[in-house]
Amino acid sequence: MDDFKYKNTCEPHKKEQKPFVPLFFIQRPLFKDSFKYIEPLGLMSLAAFIDDKGYEPGVFTGTSIDALNLLKSESERRPIAAIGFYCDFENVSLIESFGGLIAEKFSIPVIVGGPQASALDKDFFLRSKALAAAIGEGEETLFELLEFIVNKKGELNRIKGITYIDAHGALISTAEREPIGDLDSLKHQKRSYSLTGPKSNIAILTGRGCPFRCAFCFMGGAAKKVRLRSVGNVISEIRTSLDENPGIKYVWFADDTFTLSRERLEEFCVELSKLRREKDFVWFCEGHPGLIARWPEMIKRMVDSGLARMQIGIESGSARLIDLYRKQTNLAEIEKVVCACRDAGLAQLCGNIIIGGAGETAETLNETWNFIDRLLCIAPGMLDISFTLFTPYPGAAITECPRDFGIEIADRASLTSIGDFPVSRTNELDIYDISAAKYDFTEKLVSCMKRLLVDGKVPHELIMSHYRLSGLYGISSVWHRAVYSQDPFLNRKYSLLTGSSAETIGGAPRDQIYEWRPLRVFSLWNAVAWREMTPEISGYVLSPLEYQLILHCSGKLKLGEIVERLYSMFMDAFEAFEEFKDMAFEILRDFDKKNWIVFTKY
Repeated sequence: MDDFKYKNTCEPHKKEQKPFVPLFFIQRPLFKDSFKYIEPLGLMSLAAFIDDKGYEPGVFTGTSIDALNLLKSESERRPIAAIGFYCDFENVSLIESFGGLIAEKFSIPVIVGGPQASALDKDFFLRSKALAAAIGEGEETLFELLEFIVNKKGELNRIKGITYIDAHGALISTAEREPIGDLDSLKHQKRSYSLTGPKSNIAILTGRGCPFRCAFCFMGGAAKKVRLRSVGNVISEIRTSLDENPGIKYVWFADDTFTLSRERLEEFCVELSKLRREKDFVWFCEGHPGLIARWPEMIKRMVDSGLARMQIGIESGSARLIDLYRKQTNLAEIEKVVCACRDAGLAQLCGNIIIGGAGETAETLNETWNFIDRLLCIAPGMLDISFTLFTPYPGAAITECPRDFGIEIADRASLTSIGDFPVSRTNELDIYDISAAKYDFTEKLVSCMKRLLVDGKVPHELIMSHYRLSGLYGISSVWHRAVYSQDPFLNRKYSLLTGSSAETIGGAPRDQIYEWRPLRVFSLWNAVAWREMTPEISGYVLSPLEYQLILHCSGKLKLGEIVERLYSMFMDAFEAFEEFKDMAFEILRDFDKKNWIVFTKY
């Protein structure tokens, strides 16, 4: 057997106490705010598998400091058999240093897995002190490694699907492990595995493997045969999770396989609709535009069954780059899907754009922006666009043969970037050109979105849906973060509309409107500026009647009472009460358009 360089901190398996195995997804403090939304999907699946095999798992997401504090407290009250780390492109250097600290400070074996595992080199193992890295699907691999550590069963060189350093200092990769064929045989995840408390969402994989081979994607290089779980098996897991955790309001289907089959998608819609009659939740999925474009009518069916947000890969607005990325779709199909989502009433459709990827030029950047601008105008308020820089994921075709794609990778380990700075250049654009392009795109995107809002192109109900999804289900959007919440009047108005019984002037019954109470959404002292004794709000000069109306919109008087009260002040300027009443109503309608007021019944 290969030399084992760790102290064995656990006695051979004791029935009365399961060996404790914490599984970590850690990042640096910059990403701390995102942890409340992150569901460690792969780790939860691993936890379910080893739980069924006699181990006690725990799943932690958070910063390295929080993880260290957790380990200190846990190690004081019970032995820790081994520690598993999820390793991706962003946190690989953190795992390298943190793993070494854990191995030396606690003498606990370290196991690494995740999408970056296949690219780990000898230096990583020497610095991280990791016992092994699990390549590919890790359930059975992790179990066999734990049996080796805890119960001293087997030999490292006979465990399939791992990389490790042997007793002679050589980096060894064992035979590839076959992926799990029957996914329904896997145990369901339990929310009790979480060491960081319950989240408001649950992530679900309905299948594994990917039929596509996108040139920039990790899955494009690591894709295996597609295996799908039965719809009944998936729904059973969701139901159990919702029963155990009533706080879960958002079901996130994270796999690329969710929209592969129309028939399977229809079955999901039927079952999700049934479940939503019992439980209050909405759901998200990723979809391939080339597939969805074949049956766009299914989008309405999905929305009716609770789809609140969907993601499609756009990647570029250049037809040449779409082909170079091997997307197996085209710009016409992407636009067709955007239109279908708009017509079906989908609240949020998100799409990612790669800046500075394969073959990028000034011309392709211009084509991409023109395409984005067109799509935003087609579906204002619905389409959520995000920008990412090209990332050299291990195994991806572009990473393996960058010259074939007109790209040069300057910083393959991404030591200079946390997703905020390019690590590659193209034949035409250098790193600084690409960085400037991402900044320019972000500025133009927000400017375009704000213009669409100011021009009244974003439907009221769509804005309402974003606030409802944020408040009730914890679902954020670029529109909400970068546009709506930055407008103090609009943000306050829609927060009131979704968080109370308030209504717009058009939302209150027309024949009862004078029994409702207008309420301004701001404080006069910090909203009204006085210029030579003339009141202004955001540069708009108020007439005496407008000022008196906004002054009386305190929610304390009914609209009818306000009109009667003010008529005595302005009656000399009007021939009759009805004329004044109509004028006051039109002013309030304008206030409503400016997002200055809401109406309450009581």
